[in-house]
Amino acid sequence: MASCDDLLEICDYGRARLAFLRAELGLSFANSIPSEDTLERLLKRLNPTELEQTLRACAGSLARWQLCVDGKEHRATTPAGQRHALVRTVSVWLADAHLSFGQAQIGAKTNEKTAIPALLDVAGSIVTIDAIACQPDIVGKVVERGADYVIALKKNAKTLYEQASEHLLARSVHLPTWRSVYKGHGGGEQRTVRICQDLALLEACADWPGLRTLVLVETERHTRQGVARTQRFYLSSLTDHDPAVYARLVRGHWAVENQLHWQLDLTFKEDQSRLRTGHAALNTNILRQTALYLLAQDPKPISLNRKRKQAAYDNEYLRRLLQNA
Repeated sequence: MASCDDLLEICDYGRARLAFLRAELGLSFANSIPSEDTLERLLKRLNPTELEQTLRACAGSLARWQLCVDGKEHRATTPAGQRHALVRTVSVWLADAHLSFGQAQIGAKTNEKTAIPALLDVAGSIVTIDAIACQPDIVGKVVERGADYVIALKKNAKTLYEQASEHLLARSVHLPTWRSVYKGHGGGEQRTVRICQDLALLEACADWPGLRTLVLVETERHTRQGVARTQRFYLSSLTDHDPAVYARLVRGHWAVENQLHWQLDLTFKEDQSRLRTGHAALNTNILRQTALYLLAQDPKPISLNRKRKQAAYDNEYLRRLLQNA
């Protein structure tokens, strides 16, 4: 929280604030501040599941929370000439609470689909995921654990995509519809959301556990360069008859990018971190997300970056932030 972006800066802060850490926060540091190498060894060996309990304890009951699931690559760990980073994580983001409910590190030879099931301790919530998780076994685990889902449907689902898109587009003018208009930044956007819950004629739907609703999102963006139109399709286990419910969930899913991943990279410089061995990358990710949560609890109307800088030079402000834990 005190504007330190790597282990060396943390050591420097600790040496400069040693009296405060000892007298005001009650930390002994009998052998003074540990070195950068010692901190890295600790982070590599610390059990991330235990560390994560501090975040989960803040969540309380998850009933009817929207849980946004998405993956992120730590770009500084990408080997030269390769497409993907060595360190990739998946997070579950509670947008309304500015809180990460869980994270998992993706193995070197796997992808998000293998990490997501480990995070689905989600009874009573609504899980939203991008098309990477559009798999019958993943939605089956969501349903088995007592949750609902809204998942993006893309062409990799083949038969279901063909049937669902044709079914929605052929009936679009007769479906329940919600429409919104946004203006600003030299342009505007009209978003139209339609839902269909008559799935009896779609054979491919039978293979998808809990599937009750198909969603069509049509977007029309007006800019100085012209007009751009897109169509996106979603699957859902929800039975709500109001398309505005699905519009809110679809739009709300991108909070995981804007409020979590973007802040981790811009405010906490996570994309520049080169930690990659053991549990170091995942544990540091959890610590950053904990700091992000505590900073977001402060109502002061300034940027997160300014809050971090103030925590670095104002011990009383830092103490107040810690008391929100």
